[in-house]
Amino acid sequence: MRIMGVEGSELLIQAAAENHLSWFTENARVAGGEVQQRDGLTVIYSPSSSPDALREVTIAFPQWASEGLGAALDAALAFARSKDVRQVSCWSLVPTQPDDLAALLVARGFSWGWEPHWMALDLETATPESFPTPESLELALDEGSPWEVTGIPYYEPRDAPRLRALAQQEPRKTYHFGARLEGKVVGHSLLHVSGGPLHVAGIYNVGVLPEARRQGVGRAVSWAACQHARSLGCRYVLLNAATHIYNRLGFVSLGHGQTWWMFRPALELPPLAPETVAFTEAIGRGDIEALQALPLPPDLDSTLPCKMTLLEAAARLKQPESARWLLAQGALPDIIPLCDLGWRDQVPAALAARPALANRLLGSGGWTPLHEAVLRKDRELARLILAARPDLSIQDLQFKATALGWAKHFGYPEFVSLIEEQLSPAPPTGGN
Repeated sequence: MRIMGVEGSELLIQAAAENHLSWFTENARVAGGEVQQRDGLTVIYSPSSSPDALREVTIAFPQWASEGLGAALDAALAFARSKDVRQVSCWSLVPTQPDDLAALLVARGFSWGWEPHWMALDLETATPESFPTPESLELALDEGSPWEVTGIPYYEPRDAPRLRALAQQEPRKTYHFGARLEGKVVGHSLLHVSGGPLHVAGIYNVGVLPEARRQGVGRAVSWAACQHARSLGCRYVLLNAATHIYNRLGFVSLGHGQTWWMFRPALELPPLAPETVAFTEAIGRGDIEALQALPLPPDLDSTLPCKMTLLEAAARLKQPESARWLLAQGALPDIIPLCDLGWRDQVPAALAARPALANRLLGSGGWTPLHEAVLRKDRELARLILAARPDLSIQDLQFKATALGWAKHFGYPEFVSLIEEQLSPAPPTGGN
């Protein structure tokens, strides 16, 4: 078996999903949560450890090959609402199973989330780069003793009872490691062993106090977890991360997954009408026959609970036929979806016909197409939008900044110059 080849990478990605599922499940159960399984859908409820802590439901790695997933997702959301959770997430491998999972989720109010970056370390061949650490650094296995420390990512003193319960499970799967400098706790990591044919463990919740970073603490406490996994007979350690420190420990990239999220504001809305869900699902599948048979929504340009319009959803779900059908029915030709669909050549005409499109606010962050052009570092798009003379005083709803403010914040001088040139008054014309 060529584990680090393409074939092996797929097996390890599947093992990473199984390890996450095991971790989600055990973590919820020791906290008094609940796990529901129906065919290929696992729904995990994690209660809060205190009144201000997070209550959530996780839909973990669906593997659903038959009809009926929509009804199962509706039941999962009804379950989540009955628990008064603050958020619901769905984690999936890529490609998803079924392939229209994103359409089903978006139709019910989920928004796209971050993409887990799966990485693996072969403990039989691991030779991490050497790295310096402070002389006073101490690493030790923790059995759930309370740490009176704040500011460490993924740790609160209220977590101690849960960590202690995890340490007492039989057979034990979870191990918590602490890092101390001068006797003070400054970082931690967590190892969860799921075993399986590939003998894998996963690393979670690596966090270091801000003032203790850039000293090798994060790498050291991660490597301590790896060494412990090796002592337990594990062959591979898996994780999802975006940081370069794991490359230096010998981890290699396997690929990416996908998450979707629904937060409290969307959960507090009444469930969407069945015909609205069916219409959005059809958009997401590119099913024009179904769209023609369904009643047309009264407003094709309204924002869905997923914080997208129908045209934006069609573009994100890569359904150009749905997008063409929506435009034919009178949907506004918003600039960013046109670009995402590969129809940039239509942008000048769309802006000429409707200059106000340059000022429309996008998504949950409420920013303009010019903000988006800055974010994407797309100079051509920025020039097209600026040619429509947009209102450059518009601020986004999240950070309260103009597109020029974004360009300055990100350090994009070309965009600063483009926008400031338009802000400058035109020079007086000569005359006799």
